[in-house]
Amino acid sequence: MYSVCINAQTRLDYLRSMEIFIADIPDEGLIREGELPVSIFDLAEDDPIRPSGPVQFHAEIFLVDDVVTFSGWLRGKFELQCSTCLEYVDYEADFSDWCSDLDLEEGQQSFEIGEVVREDFLLELPSYPRCDEIVEDRTCPKAELIEQYESDPSSEPGEDADRDVWGALDKWQ
Repeated sequence: MYSVCINAQTRLDYLRSMEIFIADIPDEGLIREGELPVSIFDLAEDDPIRPSGPVQFHAEIFLVDDVVTFSGWLRGKFELQCSTCLEYVDYEADFSDWCSDLDLEEGQQSFEIGEVVREDFLLELPSYPRCDEIVEDRTCPKAELIEQYESDPSSEPGEDADRDVWGALDKWQ
């Protein structure tokens, strides 16, 4: 198991330590596994995705022509912002059938596996999660607005159908 803990290293220095050279990938493949720190994500504080601990990965790596292929699994704990109520909820990502590939550029001699893991986590996490869909037995505090909108898409959430707003403006003329 390849596991590294960073203290004063920058994110870039850490990712360089996870560098894999193309020439080091044998025909039978290469296995790398380990734990990557939260710092690999380098997300803004107000980002709707918040990693809440290190992420783990297991990768079987093969070189096929000019493409590096990966298969294995990715796991990590995150806080995701609900797209409806905007509250953050805990989410355990477990991509047990992870597979990815990396097209090599001409002359490319290496790649950072941390970058591949980071990118695939960000692509695989739910884009617009609803807390009541990703957390068992949770009811979103704003669920009634969604239900109202879904039953009558022409109305705005929270709009009072009996209110005559335009009539009040017509009287004002």
